[in-house]
Amino acid sequence: MIRLLLLIHRYLGIGVGLLMSVWCLSGLVMMYIGYPALDPGTRLEHLAPIGWRGCCRVSRSILGDTDPVANFRIEMLAGRPVLDWGTGPGSDGLIDLTTGTGIDDISAVQAASVAAAYVPVVGSAALVARAAGAASTPDPPGASAVVPRLMGMVDFDQWTLEGISPDNRPLYHFDLRDGHGGQLYVSSSTGRAVQLTTRRERFWNWLGAVPHWLYFADLRRRAVLWSQIVIYTSLIGCFLVVTGLYIGVRQLLRRPAGRWSPYRGFNLWHHLVGLFFGLFALTWVLSGMLSMNPWGLMEGAGAGAERARLRGPPITGAQLRAALQALVAAAPRAVVSVESAPLDGRLYLIATDTLGVRKRLDAQANAAPLGAAERHFIAVTLHADGRGLQVLTRGDEYYFSGPGERAEFPVWRVLPGDVTGRRFYIDPISGALAESLDVGDEHYRWWFDALHRMDFTAAIRGRPQWDALMWLLMAGVTTLCVTGTYLGYRRLTR
Repeated sequence: MIRLLLLIHRYLGIGVGLLMSVWCLSGLVMMYIGYPALDPGTRLEHLAPIGWRGCCRVSRSILGDTDPVANFRIEMLAGRPVLDWGTGPGSDGLIDLTTGTGIDDISAVQAASVAAAYVPVVGSAALVARAAGAASTPDPPGASAVVPRLMGMVDFDQWTLEGISPDNRPLYHFDLRDGHGGQLYVSSSTGRAVQLTTRRERFWNWLGAVPHWLYFADLRRRAVLWSQIVIYTSLIGCFLVVTGLYIGVRQLLRRPAGRWSPYRGFNLWHHLVGLFFGLFALTWVLSGMLSMNPWGLMEGAGAGAERARLRGPPITGAQLRAALQALVAAAPRAVVSVESAPLDGRLYLIATDTLGVRKRLDAQANAAPLGAAERHFIAVTLHADGRGLQVLTRGDEYYFSGPGERAEFPVWRVLPGDVTGRRFYIDPISGALAESLDVGDEHYRWWFDALHRMDFTAAIRGRPQWDALMWLLMAGVTTLCVTGTYLGYRRLTR
């Protein structure tokens, strides 16, 4: 039996051991550079302030007074204020608030105007037209010659595989020509920038996230196939490590007197490193598999019902139209985005300025910070325990900032006061749910975040101590995987 295990472990380690070595080395890269994503704050920084003059018309043929509106957002697009409204999670359409008419599709010129805001010096209208591939026109004196170049339209490519709703596709793909290899993707349905990458990010991701997650575009687009490959290769990796641990401990107990191991040379290194770091190798490959939520083991229930109870009945087209007129009358300065934030059936707005400062307004465009009555409503709606809403200015064991990830503070925490065991984190500006966790989510936090990133406490996740710990463990596990792969390959060639 032990000979059969040795043979399986040895030859299985040739292929799977090599893959696990790649996982370790790419994990080191991911400690510092993750998969590209356009940060919401960065997107807001590149928006123009909303122009209220001539705003805000909405045709009743598009949005009637009694039509329900679940959410809406106002931003500038190609020099015009635009309303993005919906009756559900996705976007139902855009309305040009200058004319009140609908926008069916975003043109290349409109998308180019979005991309132009991401280059160091914004070009003229003629330069924007050139970026969109329109007919060439003379540049006015002083205009920048550095303008984004439209590379085409894509449904998917290597850098648009996650975090982008199907409703936003296809995407305009621009080369920003900014000296950093910047590339921007703009939605053809909403006109919003949805992804931004640099040459440096793309290079390191080929050594980091792409091999670590097996994130090759043609494979990742086949979501079910990709998921099964990741799950079952990880499962085989678990089997490889478990058999190695069993063999290593057995051989340690049967070692010759006065020696640490019955092996010599590379076999000795592999044996000793496996005894010290084998458990960490198992921890990483197991938690990596669990991150895929195989067979629904850690399926969360979501918080759709709680969000609906907090919002209350949907607002109507008439309420939206009245709020728009109030905004025009108030004409808040330097505001780049206005979003709906209904609470308990009443319409409120979140206005974000050019510095990223968010303010809550009522339907009459007056300042309306959350009051005691609204906090009580949130606590009761979410079945808070006797402590009600607790203000957090730093992370707890479930909501925290970590390396490469940032949580917004302050935040209100609602601990469960009923048998559901759910906990909630509330945005103190809007009163909306920032995060919700049930039992499945809590299991995910410990079985993936804690085990895969060694993220058990705030003391461990702080830098530079986290880097030192991860480098030590990565070095040991990588040595284990590399030596095992080499030994299997050496035996195979013999």
